[in-house]
Parts: sequence; structure tokens; C-alpha cells
Amino acid sequence: LLLIHLLQNVMIADWAPPLILLGLAPAMRGAIARRGGPAFAWITRPKIALPAWLVAWYGIHLAVFYDFALRNPWALNIEHALLVAVGLLFWWPVLAGEPHDVSVPLKIGYLGAAFVGSVFLGLGLTFSETPFYDFYAEAPRLWGLSPSQDQNFGGILMNVEQAAVFLAAILYFVLRLIPEEDEHTSTRA
Repeated sequence: LLLIHLLQNVMIADWAPPLILLGLAPAMRGAIARRGGPAFAWITRPKIALPAWLVAWYGIHLAVFYDFALRNPWALNIEHALLVAVGLLFWWPVLAGEPHDVSVPLKIGYLGAAFVGSVFLGLGLTFSETPFYDFYAEAPRLWGLSPSQDQNFGGILMNVEQAAVFLAAILYFVLRLIPEEDEHTSTRA
């Protein structure tokens, strides 16, 4: 089912990279940033990482690439590796802290922009009456779903998952703003 493959893609893109970064000790993240040098510092800047992530997100889901990857296991492995790689670049400014010290309000805006920018793929899949991917249009049908229904449910699942991930991350950083604002207010008084 396309529905399951889309769930797999959002888990690879939205869960694995932040969990990998959170699993690295600060010294490890610092070592990666130092070894990456100026190129790594440039590509992990929010104004570079977000568009790169969005281009990869939409590009991977273009029918020509997606169908090719589904028919060639090595290409599917590249697709998944690319999702992890661009996911790591995307989440780096939010979670790593090096080489950029991104402010909490900027992190909230960055995550909000990412959510808004990525939602259109899921919406397109949700509301399309025509299957995007020949591979799944030709696949044996499971659960009594037509190819269009499979795609529609996949789009819904994709957007629900991304909403949960991005809104949870945004909420975390909004809650971090509260003590900072209280501290700022008490120092002025």
C-alpha cells in the first residue's frame, strides 16, 4: 500500500533524524560541526537547510523518481538515505546548537515554516482523484482500497504525522520561551 510507504517515509524523514541528533552527546555534535568546517556551517544555516529539505521532500515524491525507486531496490535505498541525510541537515539548527546558536523564536518560526511548506504534498495526495504513482496503481489491492483511496489515506496519514511532529516540537520551544520571558521580566523589574 502507498499508505504504508508514505508512513515509512515520514518516519524516516521526521523521526529518525531528530532521534539520531538527540542521541549524540554535545561533544559529538561539536566534533561533527568542526570536522564539517565552513561547508557544514553553511548548509546547516536555517535559510539553507529548510529550502534544501523542502526540495528533497518534494523531489523524492515526484512520480518519475518515486516509481523508479519502487522498481529498483538500490534506488529505494538511496531515497531513504537521502531522507535521513536531509532530515539531519534540517533538524541540525533546531537540536544541535553548533555551529549556529539559533534563538528559540527563530526555531519556532523555522519549524512553522517547515510544516506549512511540507503540508502541500500530503494535501495533494489527499485530494487527488488520480493516482500519482503507476507502481501503486498497478499493485495488488489490499484492504479493499482503490489506488485513489490508498493515496488519499496516505496523504491524510502523512499530514497527521507531520502535524504531530512539528506541532510537538513547536510546543516544546514555546514552553521554553515562558521561563525566558519570566526571567527577562524579573530582571527589568
